[in-house]
Amino acid sequence: MGKMTSLGRFVGEAARAIRNHDYEQTDSGIYFPKAKVTLGGSLRHTLIKADGERDVAVDPNLLTTEGLNYILSAALGGGSQQPSFYLAPFSGNVSPQATWTAANFKSNATEFVAYTASNRLAWTPGAVNNKSIGNSGNLADATATFSPGGPYTLYGVGLLTAPAKEATTGVLIAAVRFGTPRTGMAAGDKLAFEYVLTAADGT
Repeated sequence: MGKMTSLGRFVGEAARAIRNHDYEQTDSGIYFPKAKVTLGGSLRHTLIKADGERDVAVDPNLLTTEGLNYILSAALGGGSQQPSFYLAPFSGNVSPQATWTAANFKSNATEFVAYTASNRLAWTPGAVNNKSIGNSGNLADATATFSPGGPYTLYGVGLLTAPAKEATTGVLIAAVRFGTPRTGMAAGDKLAFEYVLTAADGT
């Protein structure tokens, strides 16, 4: 990708584009044709079975309108910043929509809560590097260990700002549907989530 477009110019164009619905949902995220900028991310999740077997998959995210508004406001519009972010798996056989919000994520996605952590899984990103930010160095906090019961099936995960399981407050930044559902999850199995958000020139 090319050099990052000037954010000072981009924020005004992006705000107008959102109001006028002048943007496109793509596999890479949200693309603003006039600014030629893509905001998007990907989720790498690793299944770690109780017997040690591992399987890795990478899927593109959908950045919600609520999440995009928050990013622009917090970074460039003088808005308040959320102090923490959390990953919440879901068990609904649904595809995320741009209109999803933190208020309706629980019901739209059927948030999954049968893992041993008392709260949603903390997403703790490192420093921005090459126009990307992610939690590659902090996967331990973003690892779910499944509770007894099941077997469970997971279809995706959301990135939110509220810590409590099934909370309906805060902001839904993004949501990901797995390319292949994770089926047959049982007690002792784990899923480790690595989420990376990128903002860069796109065409």
